[in-house]
Amino acid sequence: MLYKIDHIQVPVDFDEGRLSQWIEKKLKLPAGSIIRTEIARKSLDARYKRSSFIYSVIFAVNLADSAMETVLEGHPEVKAYQLPERRPVNRIGRKGLRPVIVGAGPAGLFAGLRLAEAGMEPLIIERGDGLIRRIEAVERFWYHGILDPESNIQYGVGGAGTFSDGKLTTRVKNSAIPELLELLVNAGAPPEIRYWQYPHVGTDLLREVIENLQTRIRDYGGELRFRSRLTGVKFENNVIKAIEVNGEEIIPVEDLILATGNSARDIYRMLYRLQFPLEAKAFAVGVRIEHPQDLIDRAQYGPWAGHRRLGPAEYHLTYKHALTGKGVYTFCMCPGGVVVGAASEPGGVVTNGMSYHARDSKVANAAIVATVTEKDYGDHSPLAGMEYQIALEQAAYRYGGNNFMAPAQRVGDFLKEEPTSEFTKLSPSYLPGTMPANLWDVLPRPIAMAIRDGIRFFGTRLKGFDWPDAVLTVVETRTSAPVRIVRGEDLQAVGYEGIYPCGEGAGYAGGIVSSALDGWKVADRIIEQRRTK
Repeated sequence: MLYKIDHIQVPVDFDEGRLSQWIEKKLKLPAGSIIRTEIARKSLDARYKRSSFIYSVIFAVNLADSAMETVLEGHPEVKAYQLPERRPVNRIGRKGLRPVIVGAGPAGLFAGLRLAEAGMEPLIIERGDGLIRRIEAVERFWYHGILDPESNIQYGVGGAGTFSDGKLTTRVKNSAIPELLELLVNAGAPPEIRYWQYPHVGTDLLREVIENLQTRIRDYGGELRFRSRLTGVKFENNVIKAIEVNGEEIIPVEDLILATGNSARDIYRMLYRLQFPLEAKAFAVGVRIEHPQDLIDRAQYGPWAGHRRLGPAEYHLTYKHALTGKGVYTFCMCPGGVVVGAASEPGGVVTNGMSYHARDSKVANAAIVATVTEKDYGDHSPLAGMEYQIALEQAAYRYGGNNFMAPAQRVGDFLKEEPTSEFTKLSPSYLPGTMPANLWDVLPRPIAMAIRDGIRFFGTRLKGFDWPDAVLTVVETRTSAPVRIVRGEDLQAVGYEGIYPCGEGAGYAGGIVSSALDGWKVADRIIEQRRTK
C-alpha cells in the first residue's frame, strides 16, 4: 500500500537521497522499512531569506497495514495514497472524415495526439515550417533581419512556446495535468516537471519534445502538413463542409479544430467577414526588462544566492495603478535568458523572452505589462484590440529605425522620462538588435505611466528591481489573444456546427499547459460525438 506525507521542510543543502531515512525518523519507523519513495511535490520557501525546500513524498513500506494505522493516527500529515489512473482512450476508428486541426502549437498537437490515439487519423495543418526549417527561418531573422511571415517565432510546429522558457506553470486545476506532464516527460522533458513548483523545459529540450510528439501522432496514423495555411471555410446551413488551404486545395471536413494561436490575425479577419461570433477580450501590453541574474538571486535568496541547488531565481510581481486603474504585472519571467524578436508581420517589432534549460546566460528578463481594455482601444469592433496591438508594434518598428531593431532604454532614464543615448553596465540582449530611445515616445502615456510607477513599486518589493542600469525593450504585445471566438457548452462556435475554437488563439487558454488541456478537452468531445454515431 502507498502513503503520502506532506510538508517535509529541509535545508536547501539536504541530500534528497536521504528522504527515506528522514521519513523513517519522523514517523519512528524501523530503519529500512521504507522500500520506495517518489517525490509528489517540491517547492522552495525563500521567505525571510532562510531558503528551504518543502516536499510531499509518496512512499511504500514493508510493514503490515495494522502497524501503519497506528502511524496514521499520530501523524495527520500522512495519508493513504492511491496512484491516479490514466484516462483511457476510447479507440473508435475514423467513423467518417478524419478531423482536421489548424495549428500545431500545444493545443493542436495534444488534440491531434488524443484523436490519433482514438484511431481517428487526424490531419494537422500548420502554416509554418517543421522544426529544422523553422529554426533556420528564426535565426535568419535574428541575425540578418530577414523575416519570413509564414515561419517565425509565432508560426511553425510547437507554436510560440517553442522559443520561450518553456514554462509549465498554470492556474488551471485539472486532474489530467499529471498525465499531460507524464507524456511530456516520456517525450523528453526533464522528470522534475512532474513535481517541481515552477516547472520549465527550456527551448532546447522543448524542440526534442515536439519532435517526439509528432512521431507519436504519426505512429497512431495522424498526419502533419507544413506550409499549409487555412485560407477559406465552406458551410452549408452553417454546418462545416470543407476548408481551403493555400488558396487552392479543398479538403472535405466535418470536424474542424481551430488551434491557430493568438497571432493568426488573418484568421480573425476571415472569421469576422464570415460573421462568426467574436468578442473583444482584455489583454496586456508593455516592455521587457533585463537585470543581471545575480542581482535577482541576491534579492530573492539573500545569503543563499549562488547555491548550486537553487538555480537562477524567479519572481512574479503585481501592482494596481491608482491613477489609470490598470493592473501591472510581470509575465513570462526568464531566468538566465535572452530577449528575442518575435515579429510575425513586416513593419512591426515584437519582443519575447527565451531561456535554455540550463538558464545560464547570467541575465534575467521578464515582461512588465499593463492591462488593456476597450477603454484603450474602443469598442467599435471585436478586432479593435488586435488593431491596437498592430499600431504599437508599428510604432516600435518606426522608432527602432524601420529595420526590426527594437527601441530600448535604461530604467533610470525611463523613470525620468529622458532619452537613453548608450548602455554601459548592461547591454540589451534583444536580437536582431536595439536602438537607444525614449520609450515614452513609443508607448501610450497611460501604459507608460502605469509601468513607470509599477517599476518603482516593484523596487520596494524586490531590492534592485528599479536599478537605473536595468534595460527596457519594446514592445511586448502578444501576451494573450485580443479576441475570443465565442463557443458554447458543446465547445463549438456559437451558431456553427463542426467548428471547435480551441486554445490560446480562441481565447480559452494561456500558456503551454492550459492550451494542451484545452486541446484534449475538445478532442474528447469529438471522440464522444463520433462514438455515438
